[in-house]
Amino acid sequence: MSFKIGFKLIFIFFILMFFSCENSSKKVPIISNTFNIHKAEIDAFQFRNQFNEAFDFYSLKGNVHLVNFFFTTCKTICPMMEIPLNDLAENNADVKFISFTIDPENDTIPVLKEYYDRTKSTNRIFLRGTQKELSKIATYYLSSISNKDNEILYHTSYVILLDKKMQIRGLYNSLDKDDLTFLKEDILILLKE
Repeated sequence: MSFKIGFKLIFIFFILMFFSCENSSKKVPIISNTFNIHKAEIDAFQFRNQFNEAFDFYSLKGNVHLVNFFFTTCKTICPMMEIPLNDLAENNADVKFISFTIDPENDTIPVLKEYYDRTKSTNRIFLRGTQKELSKIATYYLSSISNKDNEILYHTSYVILLDKKMQIRGLYNSLDKDDLTFLKEDILILLKE
């Protein structure tokens, strides 16, 4: 009799374990709510896109979107970053991609338009602003850039994931295959939220 009770308890334990594992779902943490805190300052930014149109950050509200920093003449990490980013853009029509040039002196609007045409991605926006605005927006995106005179241009290889409420939900190294796998999974989760 005690054997039957023990067997039933073990059976119930395994059933509960199986169903609890099946029902658990991954959550993507909120890392920063900066865009809602600093709205007035962000509204004052004068970034322009590849079509020379003023860019409104809050037009992204309601969309999952990714952000990265680059410059068109970069010969080191930018080309390696562009391959997975273009792949993500091509396979995620519901996700907006925002790319800030850290070299506005050379990356003029016509240069950005030409770069956009080469990427063949309709859901990517390439933005240009002043050096001061770029430095400030990089801090809001928890990123690091260097674009001062007589210095080597520098930006991270990270791409930043924001949810529909403009909250930063993750930073992923675009040069790391594991990070890109996590990014793809997290995008799918955020699209369902």
